Amino acid sequence: MNIIIGFDIGGTNSRAAIAGVEGDKLIPHPDFPDLIDQKVGSKNALKAFIRDLLGRLPETDRLTGALLALAGPVTHRRGVTMTNWPESRDMTLEEFVEWGLPRERTTLLNDMEAGCYGLVRHLREGGGEYFERVGDHDAPSPVALDENGGAGNRVFIAPGTGLGAAGIIEVDGPPGAPPRVYPIAAELQNTPMPVLRAEHRTVVDWLRREKHIPHPTWEDIVSGRGLVSLYRALAAASTNGSAGAAGVLIRTADPAAAIAKAGIMGEDPMARQALSVFYGCVGHFCQLMALGFQAFGGVFIGGASTLKNRDFIQDDPNGSVLPNAFLNNPTQRPLLARFPLYLVKKGDLNLDGTLWFGHHLS
Repeated sequence: MNIIIGFDIGGTNSRAAIAGVEGDKLIPHPDFPDLIDQKVGSKNALKAFIRDLLGRLPETDRLTGALLALAGPVTHRRGVTMTNWPESRDMTLEEFVEWGLPRERTTLLNDMEAGCYGLVRHLREGGGEYFERVGDHDAPSPVALDENGGAGNRVFIAPGTGLGAAGIIEVDGPPGAPPRVYPIAAELQNTPMPVLRAEHRTVVDWLRREKHIPHPTWEDIVSGRGLVSLYRALAAASTNGSAGAAGVLIRTADPAAAIAKAGIMGEDPMARQALSVFYGCVGHFCQLMALGFQAFGGVFIGGASTLKNRDFIQDDPNGSVLPNAFLNNPTQRPLLARFPLYLVKKGDLNLDGTLWFGHHLS
């Protein structure tokens, strides 16, 4: 059986999916689960993961494509620098070949590029149930959720361990064919974040003082570690004794998840405030990306934390902070109001994208 393997290599975890190729369709592999998970945070761990997986393939399988979605900038499909690995962050295509992947049929992608392909796949294959509108501004829904039309450029962002961002450019294809899709991974999240509110000043000053970051970036705040920094900064600036109580959540194994849960459940007012500031910053960053790519086809916010925090985002008592921040631009508000905002309710977009793109390449 011809097969395609997709890998999603993150900062701390990695996953793989294997699909059989049957004509123009992808089918589940009978010998493997839909998702194969592995804790991976280093080059050696990734090498072991790939070699182990390849060693378990039946001899009758023929690997026609291997697609790797990598959490870092990818250069000319031949090398990557992993953003959130502590060391040995650089990897080349040659190393993946040494680990057993086929030289001519292995493709390196930025993880957000892969997520864009997954997003487009579900839009074109009628997966409208995976996308939920945010805000009540009158932007039209994408006019095309099938393979024969285009709705305009799109933006995809994914807060998580870090902050992923990408634009999706659509260009008309031949008559009767779907538009060509060109994902463009962005690194705007690593530019300094402007101070727009008093809470921003509080966390920026805290990061400069406590973390020695002279110019905090979007990713320093809109990320897992950023939520923790927001919480600690707001607690330190509080006059009601919150600084001492904050230590309980900070000392958990996953402080970002603990803070988010406490905020959503209403167990900790400071955690709820930190979440509110966090998603306000998400809205401002979406605005930046939407204006840059003219996202008439929509701004899509995905990632595991987005799924977990969906109820807070949609029912925020502070007045829909995310869409309000997105529209907060006196000069370009009329234009921004034409860009629909969505939460992505489908996980595993990166793996979906690697398999879909790999099938089109094979």
